[in-house]
Amino acid sequence: MAALYPSQEWCDEWKKAINSSRAIKEAGKNWGVGFNGNLVFEIQPGGGLETTTHVFVAASGGECTECRIIGDPSKVAFGFHVKGSYPDFKEVVKGNKDFIAGVVTGVFKLEGPMLKIMSHAKFVRAVANSISSFEAEYLGE
Repeated sequence: MAALYPSQEWCDEWKKAINSSRAIKEAGKNWGVGFNGNLVFEIQPGGGLETTTHVFVAASGGECTECRIIGDPSKVAFGFHVKGSYPDFKEVVKGNKDFIAGVVTGVFKLEGPMLKIMSHAKFVRAVANSISSFEAEYLGE
């Protein structure tokens, strides 16, 4: 059965996908080392999503220690805040769009050190690609 994106069940599946990937482990061995590599994804309404949803991902050293839906981003420590619409994030989750290209072109708004994202692009891309490695269901479809 596919997990609904976004939901805690979906977050649990994404965490498993991240932690079972050798490519992520290798490319991410320096991610979050000496800086806060935790991310908050702010999924804004549209395409069937009625309220803003925040997904918190704690990542360091090539491992995801936490992936969960949160209510208030100010209650967690993060180094990166990524904002975008549900329809745009959904295209990344489906594997139809590249996350880094979305950041570079402004589809997604990134708050945090862009240099860290670019210098760890292989890791970031591998994590983004892991999103489409398991079945998901989507709102509005």
